Amino acid sequence: MLRLALGLLRAKPSLLAGPAAVLLMAVSVITMFGSLVATAIDGHAGSRLGVIGGAFGEIAMLMTLFTVTNTLSFAVRGQARDMALLRTSGATPAQIKRLIRCQILWLTLFVSPPAWLLGAWGAGRFLEELAARDIVPADATVVWSPWPLLIGTAVTLLVGVGAAKIAARRVVRGRPSTVLVQTAEQTGAGWLRGIAGLLVIAGSVPLVVFTSRQPAEKSAQLALLGSLLFLVAVGLLGPLLARVSIVLLGVPFRLVGRRHGGDAGGALAADNLRGHAHRLSSAVVPIALLVGLSSTFASVSGTLQEVAPSSASAESDIWLRGVELAMLAGFGAVATVNTLASLTTARRREYALLALTGATRRQLMRMLGTEATLTALAGVVLGVLAAAPMSMAFAWAATGELLPTIAFATYAPLVLGPVALTVVTILSTGMRATSEPAVTAVAVQ
Repeated sequence: MLRLALGLLRAKPSLLAGPAAVLLMAVSVITMFGSLVATAIDGHAGSRLGVIGGAFGEIAMLMTLFTVTNTLSFAVRGQARDMALLRTSGATPAQIKRLIRCQILWLTLFVSPPAWLLGAWGAGRFLEELAARDIVPADATVVWSPWPLLIGTAVTLLVGVGAAKIAARRVVRGRPSTVLVQTAEQTGAGWLRGIAGLLVIAGSVPLVVFTSRQPAEKSAQLALLGSLLFLVAVGLLGPLLARVSIVLLGVPFRLVGRRHGGDAGGALAADNLRGHAHRLSSAVVPIALLVGLSSTFASVSGTLQEVAPSSASAESDIWLRGVELAMLAGFGAVATVNTLASLTTARRREYALLALTGATRRQLMRMLGTEATLTALAGVVLGVLAAAPMSMAFAWAATGELLPTIAFATYAPLVLGPVALTVVTILSTGMRATSEPAVTAVAVQ
């Protein structure tokens, strides 16, 4: 089974490149902050390092769970046809699940050694920056220990196997012949998933109230944690929220399409996205993740600067928030690019069929451009909405007002960056996906 799993990894490196990158980042980040905590326990850098490492590690663990689960689930679903072929050859559902787990094991073991080196290097650099800002002693050095390395690999492997187990249920569900003639995409949101999303939102409401009553420093940390919880709810309710967003945001595109006799592609793009809610949610959720975390960071840093503009502790706190944002944005960017590229590439047959019915490549790219814009806007809207409750709670805790202070010069790039990343990824991948002859693209599916 291990040999077969390795063979499938070699056969489809492009599909698993994204998951490998996410696993690499997960192991390296957990190793990095685990090394900082180990250094603090050893007594080489003061007690504050342990608090910082623990707080950052907490965020890293949540982000790892969220991003790895989303990315690996999508990658496993992308292998639905391959797994169906194996089942027609006599493989049982239990063997398919074991095969998927072996793939995750291979990927995690493959990325762990470079991730350990990257995490150790990051811990050293992070400690140097803390020392430069007098947060830890100037002579502080990272204490080497094998435990952060092993814990980083073990935790990432457990999360990956759990995500693969959930996704494998969808892959082995139903008859293999049915999977071979249909896409792996589901057509319903799933009532269990919807109930889970509503429960997460309900459970987050007390956290919003609690955050609004805490001191500014503690409230800032809770704001980021709470935003992650709301983003988890967005992920669970993704198909429903994505469909509603496209219905509302697609109105002006439909109007433009009618005005130009349907040639603008707006109506086609909006209807196409609305009709594939699960596919759309897979693209929208990573964008919402980027925008939501960026919005929370901008709210926290802007409000802290207003409350204590000359405070050394506030400046250090803002710097630390910047590191958190860079770390989380890295996860989100990798997940976004991988998901969008995979989704766009998987639609080659759809593009080919449109070309065979008379659509030109220019019209296809125009449709993709409109879809990219709508997808990005939907992600931005959901991300801002997910960040709003905790950002307002923090603003109330710090200033007594509901609206946080956000510097436009800081916030604009944080929002425009994910939009540009979405449009560029979809268009560049779409150009490659539509470059081959339509007849060939239809035949290879």
